[in-house]
Amino acid sequence: MAAGIDVHRDTLAVTVRRSDGARERAETRTFDTFQDDIARMVAWFVECSVEVVALESTGVFWKPVVRELQLGCQAVVWLINPLQAKRVPGRKTDVSDSQWLSKLAMYGLVAPSFLPGPEQEELRKLTRHRVRVVQDRVRWVNRTIREMQAAGIKLDSVCSDPLGMSGRAMLEAIIEDNSSPAQIAELAKGRLRSKLPTIQRAVQGSFSEVSKMLLRQCLAQIDGMTELIGHIDAKIAQLSQPQLEQMRALDAIPGIDHVAAAAILAETGTDMSVFDSAKHLASWAGLSPGSNESAGKHKGARARKGDKYLRTILVQCATAASRAKGTFWKAKSGRLLRLGSKKAHVAIARKLLVCIYHMLRDGQPYLEPVAALPTAKQIERRTNAYKHQIELLGFKVTIEPAPAAPPPRALAERQLAALVS
Repeated sequence: MAAGIDVHRDTLAVTVRRSDGARERAETRTFDTFQDDIARMVAWFVECSVEVVALESTGVFWKPVVRELQLGCQAVVWLINPLQAKRVPGRKTDVSDSQWLSKLAMYGLVAPSFLPGPEQEELRKLTRHRVRVVQDRVRWVNRTIREMQAAGIKLDSVCSDPLGMSGRAMLEAIIEDNSSPAQIAELAKGRLRSKLPTIQRAVQGSFSEVSKMLLRQCLAQIDGMTELIGHIDAKIAQLSQPQLEQMRALDAIPGIDHVAAAAILAETGTDMSVFDSAKHLASWAGLSPGSNESAGKHKGARARKGDKYLRTILVQCATAASRAKGTFWKAKSGRLLRLGSKKAHVAIARKLLVCIYHMLRDGQPYLEPVAALPTAKQIERRTNAYKHQIELLGFKVTIEPAPAAPPPRALAERQLAALVS
């Protein structure tokens, strides 16, 4: 017994499909998306003893339906990727869509997507909302800097953070317009005090009355959003208590802090058994390489779409990890830069996610990865390349292994054995 639901903003086209072995029977009804009608639909499923309910992930309209199904029905809920359901051609009416989904669920022709539990869904709401609030705050900061630039105030050319403690104090003094450039420069703190003459030149300007009004509003918006982010962080910390141990483990990875760790766990959860493998998780996150092969020829293809929030936070972490000195990630990023910085960061993000998968699956702490040992063929290729480059400069090269030192691969194996022991 299976059911399919075609979800729209105002209506639900629902089909319940029964099979007694000899023939199939399907009954289709339409419900409104109001809470009382969704409850009637769930009661119908209970009456029909529905075992599996399939529906496509359509915007956010599916969320109240799934929530009511999880609370009032024992059926297993399958959230289907729309691409899988639409690969087979057929009529595209609301009724036939619900009938097709019920048939796919009954015969197991599609695989359900990962559906987070209620606690994880609440944490997701917060971490995703935090991303949007931070983006809004950045927009207001950029507006403030543009307004300063338009007035000839060059604080952003002198301060790394023009709205930090020193920059904010100097900006407010300029808005009040009751201090000289020398007095404004004296508000600088820390290492900025070594730039006092440059700061005096940077703050020689004034704002019009309209600019002052706009800047006060921008600063008020920035302060309000900063306070809002603090409240969100406090709530995230409260909801993250059950997975505090996993967050601390992820925090040990270069490029990942406690905020990023909370956002990653909100998307993936801590139970890696829901993913078949690390490759499956990387594909779900949209970090797997694209594939476009025809007639034996490989063509360029973009990575497939996935969880955009997880992909974004991992690429940001990869960018930070590639700058961490003395780490595997910086060395790996340096070797991948020949592909371009964006592709390199996406590749590092995928490796970070694979590392996170194994840490969460096995319950192991973070260990710095060891670069793969070069094979004999790779050593020969590099040697020939270096030899060719030197010969182009007009020298004759003869290569012989050093008698005192072991071969490079043997030396690498010895170093690896020492690290493992």
